[in-house]
Amino acid sequence: MLDASAYRSNETNAKRAIADWRLSNINDPYIFQNQGFPVRVDSFLDLAQILDTMQEDRFDFYIKEIGGFTEEDKELFVKVCLDYVDFYHSVFQRDRVVLPLSTMMAHFVIYKKLSGFSPNFSRLLELGPGCGYLSFFLRDHKSLVDYTQIESTESFYLLQSHINSHIFGSRFDEHALSKHALNDHGAYHPKLKWHNPFHYEEQKVVSIARDPVCNHFPWWRIGDVAKRKYDIVSSNANLNEFSREALFQYLSLIRDVLSDDGVIISQCLGGGPPTYDSIFANMKSAGFVPVGLVQIDNVPGRIFVVTNGIFVGEKHPLYAKFVDRKPTFPMLERDLEFINKMYFINEENAERKKVYSTAEIMAAISDGYKNRRQYPELARSKPTLASSEQKGGSGKSSNGGHSKAAAQPDKTPAEKPDVAASKGHMKEVGRLQRIAQKEVGYVPQPQIAANGSTPTADVEGLRGTLAYMYSSKSWRFTAPIRKVGNLMRGRGLQSDSMEASRLNAIYSAQILKGEIEALQSSTSWRITAPLRFVMQLGSRR
Repeated sequence: MLDASAYRSNETNAKRAIADWRLSNINDPYIFQNQGFPVRVDSFLDLAQILDTMQEDRFDFYIKEIGGFTEEDKELFVKVCLDYVDFYHSVFQRDRVVLPLSTMMAHFVIYKKLSGFSPNFSRLLELGPGCGYLSFFLRDHKSLVDYTQIESTESFYLLQSHINSHIFGSRFDEHALSKHALNDHGAYHPKLKWHNPFHYEEQKVVSIARDPVCNHFPWWRIGDVAKRKYDIVSSNANLNEFSREALFQYLSLIRDVLSDDGVIISQCLGGGPPTYDSIFANMKSAGFVPVGLVQIDNVPGRIFVVTNGIFVGEKHPLYAKFVDRKPTFPMLERDLEFINKMYFINEENAERKKVYSTAEIMAAISDGYKNRRQYPELARSKPTLASSEQKGGSGKSSNGGHSKAAAQPDKTPAEKPDVAASKGHMKEVGRLQRIAQKEVGYVPQPQIAANGSTPTADVEGLRGTLAYMYSSKSWRFTAPIRKVGNLMRGRGLQSDSMEASRLNAIYSAQILKGEIEALQSSTSWRITAPLRFVMQLGSRR
């Protein structure tokens, strides 16, 4: 199992062996570093803070982009989420599970687009896998022969390694580990037994040929990837986040490894400073041109969560047709079958699809655990919605996009990077909401019970308890502390009316119970415990 110490040891040895310091620095994740993202970690426990990041509040919009789930889609998604919880329990050993519905949904849509291009793709190279959740969807992809990942950010790399070990087991090859680390490099083992024979036994070694389906490469082993071939290169949310030097390094690699009829598929071109035009120009100079482009709001009647692109190389049959065409949004040739299969997924099996809410998916996951009769505590636990305060103070809690089950209430800045709640991201989510409502008549629905029932007496009682707690002297006494804390973290402020509206949109007793428990375990509530104790004593006299 790869840990931070082993990763850094091998990275240090690699840097010492590379002759040019500039080549070593090409892959520094400078954008992440500048935004305060936890690029380095000291323990596997630190990885818990990046399990649900970069896709916050997007579940509703991704499911709308693909037109909803068929029953088969829903079963696959729930199965993957259950697999993720198994992973979470085995690695972090915690009962309260952070369930990243939005981030998992983004990877589900990536998988649908990859399968839309080629249902039986067998060789896939992914540049910058992020959280690494595509692996969960590839577990049962029967035609898969070689799934290769390249990652340059240490924290993400370690998370991906843990996930791949969980999913692929012995068919996972971790290339950040030295292949000679367990050899003795010529140590001499004495043949004469003058010492106690029980103190030493010659090791019994057997060499077994491995047949990995998943290959994980760090930045210093990219040269080994160049010896392989791939049908698809997937590069999501990073093309304009590379430095110019890194972009050309990877474009050069893609030229070496992409099959003649292969493609580069990108769901989100990235959030870096370079313009799309500059990215297209650099890619064209390296021999790649777009054959499909879509943005969030430029296809009437459709919503795309992020900008998407498909690129081909000089040897691809479509290159000659598109080489002299100026890249524009949208670029959608409906006579190309893969365009329809990738960007108009909503039209396929439309009559069998349903747009599910997060509450319904959470209920299905909970039912899945009850049926498996495993993890009874999780099956009984409450899928707690993160409050607007926890989600960056947007106040937009009615969109059903909250994706954390039993979220931890009082995370320090070190546990929750500010990049995940940046103003730019929240502005983009707001834009998606406006586009969805305007273009396709979609209004995000509040969290309600999966069966559409009205509030029960139990629900109303729990709401009353929460309302009392939020209006108590304890909560009002610590308001200035929360205000300062939110301002220091760059979070917005939430009014009492917004909080009341949020609570009124919750129809689940389990969720409300979780809200109460989260509030009781919060810093604000704990530091005022002595005040409540004194008041209780006074009321008894």
